[in-house]
Amino acid sequence: MKIIPAILATDIKKLEHDLLQVEGLDTWIQVDIMDGKFVNNTSVSLDDFFSLELVKNFSMEIEVHLMVKNPVTYFSQCQDNNVKRVIFHCEAGDTATILQEAKKYNFQISVALNPETHIKEIMPYIGSIDVAVLMSVNPGLQGQAFLPQTLEKIKELRQLAPDLKIEVDGGINIENIKSVAEAGADYLVVGSGLFEGEDIKKRFKELESHA
Repeated sequence: MKIIPAILATDIKKLEHDLLQVEGLDTWIQVDIMDGKFVNNTSVSLDDFFSLELVKNFSMEIEVHLMVKNPVTYFSQCQDNNVKRVIFHCEAGDTATILQEAKKYNFQISVALNPETHIKEIMPYIGSIDVAVLMSVNPGLQGQAFLPQTLEKIKELRQLAPDLKIEVDGGINIENIKSVAEAGADYLVVGSGLFEGEDIKKRFKELESHA
């Protein structure tokens, strides 16, 4: 089980601040990219993110969560900047077509499912992806409450695909992190549940101990 800090920033200053806060916490970080089309909100762009000197020397593995309408157009930039894992949404287009394009690159591939999307939508692709991401909030806005029905979704997917890595993203905090881990999640993405703490490193350790 691994906790992955999530960065969702709408401006460069916040992005830099959050990156400095989590640098060295663990081996992974997630960066959320929103285009204002797949979700209503927008974030800093990949160009902005990769232009930062801090990112060029970053010690953590980067996973990019594409909450965008046309994820394929981001793939080559992710590869050029040594992104370790790319997440695109099942709801963003034809999954088979996007997956076929993603296979041309060297990064790990993850497919995310929105809360209302049934896991049957991902089953045909289990053998072709590295991680399945179950959204436990509606994508596009940090600070939402965890949707409790996600726990059954995790358990169902774990039963159907015992060897698949499962990532859960949204609303995870000290109060619910244990139940999410026990349901079968391998990766726990934490945004506001981490950054709301005054001491980020202390909060991260607390999350680890509660999981």
